[in-house]
Amino acid sequence: MIRKLVKADRGSISLVVMSLFLITVVTIAILTDISSIYLAKRSLTQATEAAAQRGVRNLNTDAYYRGEYNVTKSLLALAGNGESDPGIPIDCEKGRSDVIRALADWSSAGASVMRRNLGAISLQKLSCDGFQISLTTSSTAVLPFYLPFTGISQVQISASVGSIDERRNTANYYGMNIG
Repeated sequence: MIRKLVKADRGSISLVVMSLFLITVVTIAILTDISSIYLAKRSLTQATEAAAQRGVRNLNTDAYYRGEYNVTKSLLALAGNGESDPGIPIDCEKGRSDVIRALADWSSAGASVMRRNLGAISLQKLSCDGFQISLTTSSTAVLPFYLPFTGISQVQISASVGSIDERRNTANYYGMNIG
């Protein structure tokens, strides 16, 4: 009787169909979790870029206007022997407070659909050398599906961004338009 039961093919298709259905559901859940991590990483990178751009916009007026216009500097610039342009000087203290405010604004706007799986954004590192701001942020991405065999319900993600403010190339030297 046991041999007949083992050799019988009755019901084997339903086992195959159920197995394939289970494999399909688990694969869809894993792909959804991976997509969720990707979207959270993209949102964190966008928030970090926005904060860096907001911090760079603060002009250090003392450093910017230190090399005021005079005839000697104008003649040197026209002859091509002027000083090299390192970029627009940034007020690091104002930039730091703008970066922190921008990240707080982004974290508090967390009710949108795209950011629903991203936790609070924390600033890990901020460096400013007077011409460039570099940020490193981190957050936790909450996965939409908890799969018991993986044991993972959230993932720690981070983003690093640097931003520099540059002058536009122009034919206007020290207030005189020569082009």
